[in-house]
Amino acid sequence: MRVDPAVIDLFCGAGGASLGLVEAGWDLRLAVDADPSCARTHAANLPGRFMLGDLRGMDDRALMDAAGVVPGELDLLFAGPPCQGFSIIGSRVVWDERNNLYQEVLRLASQIRPRCVVIENVPGLATLARGAYLHAILEGLTARGYKAACAELLAAQYGAPQMRWRLIIIAWREDLGIPAGYGFPRPTAGAAEIGELLPNCTIPAWQMKGFVTTAEAISDLPPVEAGEETSHYAGPPVGPFQEAMRAGLNGQLTNHYAARLSSANLARLRLIEPGQDWRDLPREMLPGSMQRALRKDHTRRYRRMTWEGVPRAVITRFRDPKSGEYTHPEQDRTITIREAARLQGFPDRFVFHGDRSSQYDQVGNAVPVPLAGAIACEVRRCLDGQLGDRLLAPFRRRPISFLGTHGELLPSLVELPMMMTEIEAEIGT
Repeated sequence: MRVDPAVIDLFCGAGGASLGLVEAGWDLRLAVDADPSCARTHAANLPGRFMLGDLRGMDDRALMDAAGVVPGELDLLFAGPPCQGFSIIGSRVVWDERNNLYQEVLRLASQIRPRCVVIENVPGLATLARGAYLHAILEGLTARGYKAACAELLAAQYGAPQMRWRLIIIAWREDLGIPAGYGFPRPTAGAAEIGELLPNCTIPAWQMKGFVTTAEAISDLPPVEAGEETSHYAGPPVGPFQEAMRAGLNGQLTNHYAARLSSANLARLRLIEPGQDWRDLPREMLPGSMQRALRKDHTRRYRRMTWEGVPRAVITRFRDPKSGEYTHPEQDRTITIREAARLQGFPDRFVFHGDRSSQYDQVGNAVPVPLAGAIACEVRRCLDGQLGDRLLAPFRRRPISFLGTHGELLPSLVELPMMMTEIEAEIGT
């Protein structure tokens, strides 16, 4: 009898990666996070144990005991360390303590010895500190006996209705004989392959064919006023994505809450048409800080979504219209927690727990479920001896000096010590 491969999900958050792994047939032995609200969400929606706590204080033996594995037995260690320190949306400061949580992943990989390690983060990881952090992670995996490679994957190319880019590192334990660059799934939507598109750059419409649009993702969800919540569907699903999101439900709707907005923001939204943003508002209606902004800046602030467009990346602040393109295509409000969860690929049966602020954080920080599922399927095929396509020139449009043809770390790089010395001098450490 075939046994499902075992996985531990570190920094699991609400469980986007966990759900993708489970749906791909993995045995979720353990999920770990420091947020108590995530513990409640996990218990309500996912199998496997949940361990609450900071990884920096966790003993590897206790973690393995909780997962029921011994060193060398685990099939996959999946980890999504907090990304705020790397993100271009965040502060991107070199000394942000969250940037060093990857060291806990390396520590546990060294002790647990999983067959495969997958690390998920934002594309900014590749550029912060001139790439030193990405280099350190790849070098650390190599030093611990793994063959690692990385690439930037777009969630919309794997079925998520969202233009969300993630940097993915996949590393194979050396004794498996799997070369670096395997395990990255080919896109299932659009006309481009991995490496042909770039984050934060315009993508032609012909290359987006098959991406799930706003209408296909959320048009069936009922109207709701800002500051209110609706708990029942108003009509049937339309199309395969909505049918999949509502599978197994009989009318009950959860987390369909829209954030309360100020009277000033409501007045602004009433004047904005689909596809328009703050530049289409009378200057006197803008917040004082934005009245001084250049028209080429902040082009997504206060933007109203369009039904035919593909939604932008969900962030934790999607409740705030000035944070980006999060205003509903027709209703004068930002998207609800449930609508944002749909964009992340969470089915409607997945209920988020904790206070509303926590729910916004859980959804905004999640790994897109379809992307995690695609990676999980490809990694499982590799472990079963069915190697697919090998990654080829994933950074050809934005070369990274220390990466090779398959997204792997080039050997004998002499410039990194100099890079780190310069960075340390800049921050005074």
